[in-house]
Amino acid sequence: MIYDIAALRRKVIAMYPFFGSVAANIEYRETEGVPSITSDERSISYDPQYMAGLSDNDQVFVLARELCHVAFRHRARGKGKDPAIWQTATEAIINQMLKRDGLDIIRGGVDYPEAADYDAEQYYELLLSERLDIDLTDGQLEGQENPAGGNSDSGQGNSDDEQESDDDDGDDDGSDELYTGLLPEKNSDDNDPEDDDQALIEDTESDAGNDINRDTRAVEDIGRLAPLLDWRLLLLDTISYGVDWSYRNAILEDGIVRSVLEEKPFPETEIVLDTSWSVDEELLRNFLRECKNILPLSKLRAGCFDTEFYGFHDIRTEKDIDDMVFQGGGGTDFNAAVDAFTMRVDNRIIFTDGQAPMPDRPLKAIWVVCGEEEIAPDGGIVIHIKPEQLL
Repeated sequence: MIYDIAALRRKVIAMYPFFGSVAANIEYRETEGVPSITSDERSISYDPQYMAGLSDNDQVFVLARELCHVAFRHRARGKGKDPAIWQTATEAIINQMLKRDGLDIIRGGVDYPEAADYDAEQYYELLLSERLDIDLTDGQLEGQENPAGGNSDSGQGNSDDEQESDDDDGDDDGSDELYTGLLPEKNSDDNDPEDDDQALIEDTESDAGNDINRDTRAVEDIGRLAPLLDWRLLLLDTISYGVDWSYRNAILEDGIVRSVLEEKPFPETEIVLDTSWSVDEELLRNFLRECKNILPLSKLRAGCFDTEFYGFHDIRTEKDIDDMVFQGGGGTDFNAAVDAFTMRVDNRIIFTDGQAPMPDRPLKAIWVVCGEEEIAPDGGIVIHIKPEQLL
C-alpha cells in the first residue's frame, strides 16, 4: 500500500486541529532501518516500508500517536523513569484517546481501557507499583505479567516507536498524585447503645452537617467584574493546545497573503462550587464572576456540591455560566468535592466559604476561600478572599 506523509499530516490536523502547529512545524524523516516509526522533540522518523505496509487507518493512527507524544512532551517528562514502563503508560493513554475519537488501535498496540482515567505520571506509578508487586511475589525481574491486563510486553507492536516517544520537552512533570483514602471501619464488636449514639454524633460533626437538600436555584444578574486573582499565574500551562488561524505572522505566497496556524497553550480546568446552605446567592454570584474570568484562559467544566456532587457541565461561553442552575442547600462535605474531580485535567479549583471539616483524602487543587474561615487542606494551595474584596 502506498502512503503520502503530507496527506496523512493533513488528515491528522483535520481530526486534531489543536495539534496543527506541532504537525506543521515538526520535521518528517523517511529513514530506512528505523524500527517502524519514532519521534523526538523535533522530528518524526519512519521506515517507508513499514508505513507502506499499514492500512489507511493504521497510517493515520501511528502518525497521530507520535504527534501526541511530541505535543505532550513525553520524552522530557519521562526522564528518570523506567523507560519500558513509561513507554507503556504513555502509549496506553494516547491509544485510549485515539480510540475514543474513532480510530482503531493498531494491531498489537497497547489497549488498556482503564488508562483513560489517568494522566501519564499517574498511570506510570500504577504500573510501576504493580510491576514491583509482581517482582516481589513471583521473582520476575522483567515483569512478564502486566498488572493492567494483557501482556506486559509494552512494546507489543509499538515498542520501537514508544521508546523514542517517551518524548516531551517540558520542565514540569505534568503529574497529579494519585491518592486512595479509606474511611475507618466501625467496630462491629461494640454493641453499646451509648457508644452508637456517640458515634452518630461524631459522624454528624465530621460531615459538617449531613443534611441533603436538592433545592434548585438560578443566579441572576451575575455580570462581569475584574478578576480577584491573576489566573494567568495560577493556571497550569499545559499539555493541551489550542490552534488558531492568524494573520499576525502571515506569509506572502504567490502574491497572496496567507494566514498561518498559531499554537496557543490552553489548559483544561474543572471547577466545583460550594452550594451548601451557608453560601448565599451573593457569594455564589462572586464565584461565578471568577469563573467568567477563567473562561478565556482555559477549557472549563463546572459543577456544584453540598453533601453530594451534582455533576459537571461544559462551559464554553459566558452564557453557559449565566444559564447554570444550581442544586444544593444542604450541609457541606468536602469529600464529595474531592471525589468529583477527574484525574486528567491540568487544574482543579474549589470555590467555597470553607465552613466544613477538611476532606479525608489529599487533593492537588486550588482552594479559593471567600470569607473569614481559615482552612488547611492536605494538598494544593489555599487562597483567601476577604469579605471586603467581594461585591
